[in-house]
Amino acid sequence: MTARFFDLDALGLTLLEESKGRAAALTRKGIIPCLALVEVGDDPHSATYVSRKIEDCKKVGIAVQKIVLSETVTQADLLDQILRLDRDTSITGILVQLPLPAHLNEGQVLQAISAEKDVDGLHPVNLMSLTTSDPSVIPCTVRGIDAVLQQTGLVLEGANVSVLGRGRLVGGPATLLLSGKSRNATVTSLHRKSRNFKDVLRNSDVIIAAAGSAHLVTPDMVRAGAVVIDVGMSWPEGSLQGDVHPAVAEIASWMTPPDRSFGVMTRMMLLKTVLDLAEKRIAA
Repeated sequence: MTARFFDLDALGLTLLEESKGRAAALTRKGIIPCLALVEVGDDPHSATYVSRKIEDCKKVGIAVQKIVLSETVTQADLLDQILRLDRDTSITGILVQLPLPAHLNEGQVLQAISAEKDVDGLHPVNLMSLTTSDPSVIPCTVRGIDAVLQQTGLVLEGANVSVLGRGRLVGGPATLLLSGKSRNATVTSLHRKSRNFKDVLRNSDVIIAAAGSAHLVTPDMVRAGAVVIDVGMSWPEGSLQGDVHPAVAEIASWMTPPDRSFGVMTRMMLLKTVLDLAEKRIAA
């Protein structure tokens, strides 16, 4: 068996065009969706991600207000900035680029963004909604994972899904969404303390790798015909590698392209989320 690879670039272009149409419809009603992007410090990786997000927004007609703060900004000053943006009625959504410098409390910062403007879907209210039959805001990478899963035609209800990693951005919320009442999969969260994780993976219909450990998942851990989605990234010796070994393609039925970033899906889902929030405001 040779896996069918998800065409992330083609799917991304389709999503981009859909967002252009939605943004144009809002503009005709006199509404300009606006994303506030808060960047702390000058980390080169963060700067690259931010520039790509801004470029995507411009392509579809979403305005961007970029705020760059010093790496030494205090917690109080950062929270004050978020509060001002949250009160600004011209701002549709707020995104604080992560990770933040070590002296800042990420959890407190994310909770300071109101659930209604939380495009990352990391506010406690939005996270808990993932367990319900009607999630409010799904974190962008997790929403991308959900979108590619839909392409497989796999019935998620009752399927065995393993999520490698339990991070704030992907692993944790993916587990909540897929095990929640809207998807109803049987989900196992695997992490560095898990026992017999290879056996668990071998019994999985779907594997979602978000551990950030290069080529952690090897062919002997994957059952024939499984769907494998790799969103983990690391740079051993300076080259990008995913969590899934390329040879897994010989076993899986569907698979993300080996050693490729999932970033295009995350960025396209950010656009969809900003537009969702703008449309919800009209309906309210």
